[in-house]
Amino acid sequence: MQSKIIIDEDFESIKSEILAENDPNFVKIFEYDTLLMENAKEIINEAYIAEIREKIIVIIAHKFGIDPQNALLKILEEPPRNIVFVIVAKSKNFLLPTVRSRLVMDSRVKKSIKIDIGLNLKRLELKEIYLFIEEKVALEKSDKFGKKELLAVVKQIILDAITAGIKFESEDYEYFYKIYRLIDLNAKSASVLTPLLLLLMQRTR
Repeated sequence: MQSKIIIDEDFESIKSEILAENDPNFVKIFEYDTLLMENAKEIINEAYIAEIREKIIVIIAHKFGIDPQNALLKILEEPPRNIVFVIVAKSKNFLLPTVRSRLVMDSRVKKSIKIDIGLNLKRLELKEIYLFIEEKVALEKSDKFGKKELLAVVKQIILDAITAGIKFESEDYEYFYKIYRLIDLNAKSASVLTPLLLLLMQRTR
């Protein structure tokens, strides 16, 4: 993963996306109302904790102080080994030009068209789950629903669940991460969607 800046107002969805797409054990999230000098020092200290594999440090804030941004410049430009930074802000204008110049910009302001999965995730029933999966299996058999489409549907289900207010536990995010890896290994839709939707049904009971 490449260090970057994400511009988006939906902090919760971004956090969930990062936790689901990466091993949560190697994701450290720092979230503040305003990024202060003491926070910058805390982030720098975390970055220098050695890891045997890639660790993602996520910095989220509604406001970013000038001095703490300057304090982070050097480590953003030359991060320690296996450290990736992700800065999340509501607008690129909240960040200094010197910070913006050091990281790739990923603007989510103009979001892609939302997939309508056609499920009421807060009131899932077994019959509804069964019919939904049967539809995807049929499309899969006719080569109209592949790995790319399955991944898009799974991501949309998770994001819709978050939007609907469904609360997830840390082990849930570890499970989402495993699902993404299974899809990458060409897992079939039934083996992915069945446990995922049953988990969501359990979380709403």
